[in-house]
Amino acid sequence: MQSTRLGKDRWFLRLDPGEELLGVLKAFCAEQRVTAGFVTGLGSTASAVLSLLDPASGEYLKRRFDEPMEVGNLTGTVSVGAADGRPFVHVHAVLAPRELIAYSGHLHEARVGAVLEVLLEAFDARLERHVVPDKPFPWLILPGEPPAADAGDAGA
Repeated sequence: MQSTRLGKDRWFLRLDPGEELLGVLKAFCAEQRVTAGFVTGLGSTASAVLSLLDPASGEYLKRRFDEPMEVGNLTGTVSVGAADGRPFVHVHAVLAPRELIAYSGHLHEARVGAVLEVLLEAFDARLERHVVPDKPFPWLILPGEPPAADAGDAGA
């Protein structure tokens, strides 16, 4: 991964073939101490896992793609875990195989194909994810909301 700073709180990242997107983003955010932000990007993947959250079961219905895919759009947020302060990257993607049919969903993993170009914008804030018993994933508690304990936080 190569990066360049675009002003105080913006970076442009180029991920090269074989790199794993979410791991690279988490490591970069930890290194730069990003506690709130937004990512957007495009490029290609060699493999990826997308999913849809089933509201009835609260489980992710995953689909793996082990083929070259064009990334039509990559959009996500950066926050941190309330318990450990580690970066939490929540990304969705629109991917297309050779037939140019779009698949879209929550991105669980993505191995870079030819290249991925990502813009990261950090905000002067701290967004935290809390474990909330009735939620299927760490829930984003916004500044000014009641503490997670009031929202049913399990303390994790």
